[in-house]
Amino acid sequence: MSGRVKVVLQALITLLAVATIGGALWWATQVPAPPSDMGVRATPSPIPSPDATQETAADAAGETATTVPPTAEPAATEPPAPTPTPTPLPEPVPFLELIGRPDLVDQAETPVPDCGLFAAAAENDSIGAGTVGLTCVEEWSSVEVFPIAAGRIVGIVREDTQLVADDVPMSEFGTWSWSYQLALGPHVIVDHGPFAGSRNMQTVYAGLETIPDDLVIGMPVDPTLTIGSLSGPRPVLGFSLWDGNVRQDGAEVVEAGPDLEAQRLAAAALGPIIESPTDPLCPLSIAGGQLPGAPRGYRNGTHQGIDFGCGTSDRFGHAIAPGRVVYLVDDYVDPSVANREALLRNAGLAGFTPHWTLVMLYGNVVVIDHGVVPGAGRVYSIAAHLEEVDPAIELGATVTKGQVLGELGNRGTNASAQGVRGSADPSLHLHWELFIDNWYLGEGQPANVVAELVATTLCDAAATPGCPAQ
Repeated sequence: MSGRVKVVLQALITLLAVATIGGALWWATQVPAPPSDMGVRATPSPIPSPDATQETAADAAGETATTVPPTAEPAATEPPAPTPTPTPLPEPVPFLELIGRPDLVDQAETPVPDCGLFAAAAENDSIGAGTVGLTCVEEWSSVEVFPIAAGRIVGIVREDTQLVADDVPMSEFGTWSWSYQLALGPHVIVDHGPFAGSRNMQTVYAGLETIPDDLVIGMPVDPTLTIGSLSGPRPVLGFSLWDGNVRQDGAEVVEAGPDLEAQRLAAAALGPIIESPTDPLCPLSIAGGQLPGAPRGYRNGTHQGIDFGCGTSDRFGHAIAPGRVVYLVDDYVDPSVANREALLRNAGLAGFTPHWTLVMLYGNVVVIDHGVVPGAGRVYSIAAHLEEVDPAIELGATVTKGQVLGELGNRGTNASAQGVRGSADPSLHLHWELFIDNWYLGEGQPANVVAELVATTLCDAAATPGCPAQ
């Protein structure tokens, strides 16, 4: 082989080697390296959606595919709370059935005609014992209240504090006591006179939210006239019906007094511990018709208290012992003479003084629960005909022995209805009553014995002015 040929062959071999190496290097750059646990993790491809699959097929057919972004997985959530089953509304009950007087059908209307009614929790403390809680089945922001029949307004209390005598057992007297009045709140009383075979019927509408300003004692009303309103959402009217002096549940206002010996023991227990209820210049009179049991012909009734004559103004009544104010009227407006006489005519037709008529005649009044006095019983005192109640006296508040209750006057009397007040009225006096276990001191006893009981009670430690010399 010639030298030239040999040189050419070596050159070809060299070129072939270079090409082989270059091709190998090019091929190496086109093949991806296998994944390594030590490097950055490759992002997994999203699971194609149905639309993405269709787009890939379209791209295979020569169309341009659209990239679909990955769909984020929804965050974990709490399972939805179960929907509570709505409490079924109670079936409405006719008003007259709720108060136990279906015999009044066609004679009495429902006092809340907008409402279907059912009875609230039986005699609960927020309503008051003996009061029927007439509750609206439907929800209302407010509803109007109307009298169940024609009559006259015999009482209005606008006091807006509704309290409960939670420290007074509701069975203390079986069915009624002055302490129950705490639960009435603002209320209106209507005297229907002789009604549906009753000699006198009176109805009480309690727990009112509003009472019209133009509603006054003695004015005539009927079932078309609004006497108040209740607030919702499910309004409750406290209602009671008094047939004579007996409430619809059988409660009687005044119990028969015990025998003379029991009354003497009660008077003797009170004598050493109480204070005089009267102003020093308004003395006790043992003689005459100023004591319990004296007749009161103008209202066909019996006097239940003691009258302490003043004859002039600027005299004050006092609490006989510590206690709690359980009934209060401090904004009394006397009825006109004509309206007052119309209410008294109803008492004449009845043959007795209905309870709420008597309360109307008290005028401005403070009733105090003195609690249980050993040897006597549960004691209440009533100071009536006040010209003004002392501002410190509030419903539900406590009073101390000797505390001033108010200025003595004649509110609730005929003279006051005529506009004769203060020193211009020679009959100005304090009307004061003492109740023990719901009977009044001297109840059922002859006049001479009543005088003895009054002297025993008021002429010991109280040293009431006017007491006979010992």
